[in-house]
Amino acid sequence: MGNWKRVSWWVAVMLLLTAAALAKQVATHDFFRVTQTNSRSASTPGAWRYTVAPRTQEARAYWDAAVEDWRRALKIGLRVKLGAFEVVPTETGLRVLPLCEEVHPDCFTRPSLRPGLQGWKLDLVLLDLHNALDLALGDAKKHAKPYPATVTLSKFLRFTVHPDGRVEASPYGWRP
Repeated sequence: MGNWKRVSWWVAVMLLLTAAALAKQVATHDFFRVTQTNSRSASTPGAWRYTVAPRTQEARAYWDAAVEDWRRALKIGLRVKLGAFEVVPTETGLRVLPLCEEVHPDCFTRPSLRPGLQGWKLDLVLLDLHNALDLALGDAKKHAKPYPATVTLSKFLRFTVHPDGRVEASPYGWRP
């Protein structure tokens, strides 16, 4: 009986540790995909490029609504919150600033929803956007040597990750 109690106790401890580890992960529905390519051009051999784009038609509908609102906000001088950071318009371009350490739906600038789109699903799409963008930027920081790596956020922004860790943003597919 003593061994059985000890085994049961260890199983309970392992279940609690597993539950704690899983609780930190944000569950998403795979709305966005990250693609990566490696440059073979003579001017920047080995430079990494990443693209974050909607994976499904449903995600595209939410993404198009968000991008339209976020572009408009940046054009008139407002900040756009994108989860872990925010994009701020300046006289010389766009600046990336840290925002939320623990990302939740309030860490995003909420776009107006078109008819047929649901607010609760927008939260899932935005959290998945954060996960995909975080993955791409994290990988870009690892591979930004000796040439800068770029992360393109479909139809919205291009982030340039420099070897020293700086991240710069510029419009992609539109003009401010």
